[in-house]
Formats: sequence, structure tokens, C-alpha cells
Amino acid sequence: MTDQGESRVQTPVKAFIVSLISAMTFALGAAPSYAAPVTESFALAPATAPTAANAQRLNTDLGSSETAPLDTLLLLSNAVENPPAALPHNFDVAATIALAESEVGTSRATGWSQPGECIMSAQRWIHAGGGAWAGGGDPVTNYNGATRLPVSAALPGDIIQYEHLTFPTSWVSGVHTVLITGVNADGTFTIIESNNPGGSGLVSKDESWVPAPPSGFQAVAWRF
Repeated sequence: MTDQGESRVQTPVKAFIVSLISAMTFALGAAPSYAAPVTESFALAPATAPTAANAQRLNTDLGSSETAPLDTLLLLSNAVENPPAALPHNFDVAATIALAESEVGTSRATGWSQPGECIMSAQRWIHAGGGAWAGGGDPVTNYNGATRLPVSAALPGDIIQYEHLTFPTSWVSGVHTVLITGVNADGTFTIIESNNPGGSGLVSKDESWVPAPPSGFQAVAWRF
């Protein structure tokens, strides 16, 4: 049996011990049972990891990030420090658009490497502005030297390319190329394209264009 003096001393001590044990129990329960080692990612450098906004933009522009090409993921991560809109065009955009505008309504021969094909026409227009579009071979290596961008970052002078998600380097039916000549307030684009409908070689203009790649394709932007 304890006297009142001992009881008064033990009560605050017990309260302190109970509080301490409770705090330790909560901390252990809230924290992982182990600490994972910090490892360096070879895909995305820590300093340029995508922000939540960039991740959302990736999902909006390209669907699931599971199907997005690695170079697109790298580009969006780099955009944290280098916003796409700040990347300059390395050619005279006005001269490029002027030639494209002058050809609206005209037709050219189509077929492999013929001037009426969509990508051949886009190359001709970029070259008119002094753009260094020297790539070739497939819908990806054609853009060697250009910067790949999400469609939401496209500006006048940029190229929009439809590419197959599974076979991006193949000239499969559905591949198409257009030149952006304007960005509208409602989010649509003004574009000039060639060979639409296919086989016509016709250069045409659409002032309210929205990318609509066929099933299994994605639209990407390229800036020279």
C-alpha cells in the first residue's frame, strides 16, 4: 500500500511513460517497416523528374504513359526546366507559312517521295524558311535534328505527325503529316496539309483542325 505522496509522484511519471510509448507506437505504425535505399534512375534524372502537371499533360496528349515512347517521356520531364513554348524555331516560320499558303488549292503527283505526298510537302515548306529538315527513312528518323513536343505545346511552324503506337517507324496506313500555321483561342489549330484525301496530292487548309489520329496511332509535334 502506498501513501498519498508516492501516488502523487508516480501519476505524472506514468502519464509521461504512457504518452511516450503511444507516440513511439504511432510513429512505427505510420512509417514503413523498412527504408528503401535511394537509387539513381537511368531513365529520368532526379533533377528533371516530371511534375504532376506534366504527367497530366502526357495523359491528355498521348493517352496512357504506358504506351508513350520513351523519348516523349524524357522530353516532358525536361520541359520542367525548358518549357516547350520557349524553344525557338531555327528557321523563318513566316516564309514557310507563306509558301504553304501559296500552294493551297494546287495538286501534285503522289507516290513514294513524290511532291504531293503529305510529308514531302511539309518538308518543302520547312525548307522554304531555311529549316534543316534533312532526315528520312521513317516517321521517326525523318525528324532527326528536330525537337519532339506534346501537341498541346505546338506553335505555328511546327509539324504534327501521326505515328503508329506499336510500329512508330513504319509507313503504315494512317500515317499523316500536317503543318501548323495558327493556334486558335478555342484550342483548335489552323493547318495546311497535302494529299488529303489520299492519292489526291491536293494542298488544303483547315482553320479549325483538331488532331484525330486513327485507332492505334498518336499525334506528336516536332519543331525544327
